[in-house]
This record gives sequence, structure tokens and C-alpha cells, in this order.
Amino acid sequence: MSRETPGNAWTRRPARARATARASTTDTKAPLRVGMILYEGYDSLDVLAPFQVFTLLGTDYVEPVLVAENDGPCTSFEGVEILPHYTFDDCPPLDVPYVPGGPGVDDVLTETDLSKNAYLSFLQTQVAGATWVCSVCTGAILLAAVGALDGRDATTHWAYKKVLDLFQGVRVADGYPRWVEDGNRVTGGGISSGLDQGLFLASLFADDEKAAGVQLFMQYAPDPPFDDGDPSTASPEVLATVTAQFAGGVAATGKAVETFLAAQ
Repeated sequence: MSRETPGNAWTRRPARARATARASTTDTKAPLRVGMILYEGYDSLDVLAPFQVFTLLGTDYVEPVLVAENDGPCTSFEGVEILPHYTFDDCPPLDVPYVPGGPGVDDVLTETDLSKNAYLSFLQTQVAGATWVCSVCTGAILLAAVGALDGRDATTHWAYKKVLDLFQGVRVADGYPRWVEDGNRVTGGGISSGLDQGLFLASLFADDEKAAGVQLFMQYAPDPPFDDGDPSTASPEVLATVTAQFAGGVAATGKAVETFLAAQ
């Protein structure tokens, strides 16, 4: 189980352990079906960054698909509309259910009865037989809601760590890791972390060389103009401003989680 120190370092595990897990997924005949499970109000980058990684990795290793409750456009909080490949009713089993984050998490949690909550019921079913279970950003909150992170180290967007910590069975990782791997659970940090996490997953689904090739294809060589990517490096002024911007959303999601947990 991996814990991370503050900063942007990627969590890694010994090469031998990674090779074992890699063999268990790539020795199968069929590619892994990776399903990005959408809901109204998701964050588009949470979906499209890792989805592009999986697409570029190729069909020898993965079959990336988009899934939503209905077959019409599913709209992100920015107004990006995505048409799913499958609905909850016709989706085949997912080898890798992948949950994005976004403001819509609150609405997903509104129905506290899991048997009546279309999204969480579908997620719970898919997690049960999955090879890997993944989330990025506040998607970890939805995994936690169906018990998929119980007894696991996990991470989420830095501003929402205290919300994830409301789930007593989840061990929220220290610091601000880009991803955390614990067994077959791989949770990503906030928003852009999905790109780093996606490349790490590509190395598990295929191998390091294939994942590195995807990174080069995308010309992913991050060199941001500011060293303010997480609270460990942000200036006090920037941190205070952005924390204040998140305050209302964090409070609303925290209340939604508390209400959900009280009903369980």
C-alpha cells in the first residue's frame, strides 16, 4: 500500500510487483474494456485526458468506452456534451470501471437508497467483477459511496480530501499524489492528474515502453508556467484565493456525503 509525501511525485511500487500485475492483465486474450462512467456535471478533462491515453494505447490492450445512464448526450459542468457508447442497461461487463469527478457528484448522491440509485447501483455491479477499479478527482467519493475503497489508501482532489475522509473505511493518502495504487484500486488526484494516472495505467495494461510511446505521441512534457500545481508548492496568496473558490462546493459535497452516509 502506498502513501505519498507532499508534492507532485508519482506513487510507484517495485518493478517486480508491477510486472506480476501486468502479466495478470496482458496475458488474457481479450483487451481490457475500460469504461468511463459518466453522469451529468462530470469534469470533461477527467474523462477525455485518460480516454485519449487509452485510445492511443490501442485495441490490442484496451477497449475504451463511454457509459451513461441514457443514450442521449451527457453534459459536463463546462457544457461539453458526450454521447456514450453504452447505457447502464446494455453495457457489457467492464474490466476497468473508471469514475470521473465533477460538481455532479452531489446530484448522484441525492438518492441515498443504492437499489434506487441508477448510477451507484450500476457502479457497484461493475466493481464487483472488475480487474482494476479507478477514479480521478472527486470520482473517488462515488467509489467510496459503494464501498469500493473500504480498507484502501486513496486520493482525490486536494480540496476534497476532508470530504473523502468522511468515509471511515477509506485511508486518505498523505500529501497530494497524482495517483495512489492500492491493490487493484487506482485513484487519481485532481482533474489533470488523470493524464498522469492514465499513463501509469497504460503501463499496467500493456508495458512501460508502450505507455512511454503514448506519452511521446501526446508530446506530454509538462512545463507549466507557474509552480502552483498543488498546496505544497502554491504561493500563500494563490492558495487562499483558490481555497475560497472551492469552499462552497466542498461544503455542498460534504453535506451530500453526510446525508448519504446517515441514510446507510
